[in-house]
Amino acid sequence: MKKFFLYIVLNFLLCNVSLAEKVTWGFAGDSCEKFIENKKEYGEEFDGLFESEIMGFLTGVNVYIADTDGNTDRVKLLDHNSIEYAYRNITEYCRNNMDGWVFFGLIDYYNSLPKPN
Repeated sequence: MKKFFLYIVLNFLLCNVSLAEKVTWGFAGDSCEKFIENKKEYGEEFDGLFESEIMGFLTGVNVYIADTDGNTDRVKLLDHNSIEYAYRNITEYCRNNMDGWVFFGLIDYYNSLPKPN
């Protein structure tokens, strides 16, 4: 646990250097290869943190679309699947796209969700 939090703190301390190479904050900005490495190294601690990041990322996309459009016609139903399902979806995306980026998997997942009735 201490090792994981040290990783987080170091990540924030080095943020000025790494932000030039990331398009999002947090693990969602990582490559799929790095995502899989972190998942293996930190296990359940990583899982819990990344599930929260998924919720924030998808909510942010929904809010951005609603704000840009001035309505909710194009927003998605975020609770259509469980957060565990969304996490498994992203994990599978990264296993199949090791050269890809986590945020592209999150966008693909978002686009697969239905609109509310």
